Amino acid sequence: MKNLKVLPLAIIGTVIGAVISVILIVTRTLPMQASEQAANIDYLYIFFLAFSGIIFGIVTLFLLVGVYRFRARPNDQREGKNVHGNTGLEILWTAIPFVIVVACVIGGWYVLAKDDVYAAGEKSGQKIHIIGYQFGWKFDYMNEEIALKEEAELVVPVGQPIAFELTSNDVMHAFWVPDWRFQMSTLPTQTNYASVTPSKIGTFDVVCAYLCGVGHTGMNSAVEGSIIPQVRVVSQADFDKWVAERKAALAQEAEQADQTTTAEAA
Repeated sequence: MKNLKVLPLAIIGTVIGAVISVILIVTRTLPMQASEQAANIDYLYIFFLAFSGIIFGIVTLFLLVGVYRFRARPNDQREGKNVHGNTGLEILWTAIPFVIVVACVIGGWYVLAKDDVYAAGEKSGQKIHIIGYQFGWKFDYMNEEIALKEEAELVVPVGQPIAFELTSNDVMHAFWVPDWRFQMSTLPTQTNYASVTPSKIGTFDVVCAYLCGVGHTGMNSAVEGSIIPQVRVVSQADFDKWVAERKAALAQEAEQADQTTTAEAA
């Protein structure tokens, strides 16, 4: 490193990295922001992207200059110098990644813990139990006491915090709604908790983010022929109407089942 001008190279690498970061940020392609949490998640993503571009620029520049500067010349058969290390340099390249990781952790903690959406969902929103299975989702509306059958549509009100409890009855899945910036694993051995506040009315794709078996590709509502319905976000009035219709349908199904059981017993 004595033969390298470290500071000028670091400055040039930072400038190159900053340009790369700007290009990555400007040209990034993200889904629409359809939840109140999505904007902060995107800001965190940009924060990480900026760091990544700058680090890439610095490391790549040093790598290319070092390879060129210390390359073996033609017909040079000498052994390379035995370098024992540079304490100051080792401290530097340990401290810098440590600072970067701590900054990323603080940024992630701030964004994810900024609002206790789950508590708000339990108190004044909707509490929904999601069960993953091969290859689909089941939804239990715990506040409304509505248990939807397999392949049912998830319907939620706009502007209301949703508290999700997620489990699986077979293998690991991941319930992911990209437009919400929301993803959480569903495991057969535990219950995971997550929350989101939808901010836009419309339909949004649901994706399983883990390879969960031969039918995994079908657990993506954006795939043609998939049996997975999109999430539907509606107004509070439409949601109340939907809840009433579901309860009436469930009551009718229960009545029909009782009549069938009575007829069979007779």
